Amino acid sequence: MIPMFQSLWTHLVWADHAILKTVSGQEGAAADSEIRKWLHHIVTVQQFFLALFQGQPFDMERFRREPGGMDELGQLFEAAHADGAAFTSHLDDAALARTIEFPVPAFKDFHPSVRDGLMQVIMHSEHHRAQVSQRVRALGGKPPVLDYIAWIRDNSLK
Repeated sequence: MIPMFQSLWTHLVWADHAILKTVSGQEGAAADSEIRKWLHHIVTVQQFFLALFQGQPFDMERFRREPGGMDELGQLFEAAHADGAAFTSHLDDAALARTIEFPVPAFKDFHPSVRDGLMQVIMHSEHHRAQVSQRVRALGGKPPVLDYIAWIRDNSLK
């Protein structure tokens, strides 16, 4: 299971890069409030869960403020990607099984495992990248193919 999570994280990074590149290159996409809202939400949730996994504080006030542009947003993604890569590179069965305190009032008595939290981050990011892709298409652009299997195919050809 550990290699699968490492692979899923590597795919997440690749897919985030692809959607960010598409948004940056598509006329009007980077300025679109819906796209920026979803991208900001994706990276905020990634950073939130990574902080939970590592027992670190999460500065919600820092993430409440939307980034000023794509460069700043890209920097947030780069930080999350690097942190996630470092975290997943040291995973073991005990780390995946460990439960986390979920500091959201609606979930005050909920203690998911790191395994379940990591799967949430991966699936949540995928879901919102699809929303960004829909919006790119609505603006007249062509969203990238972000499927995991396409990533596997492309990486096996290298």
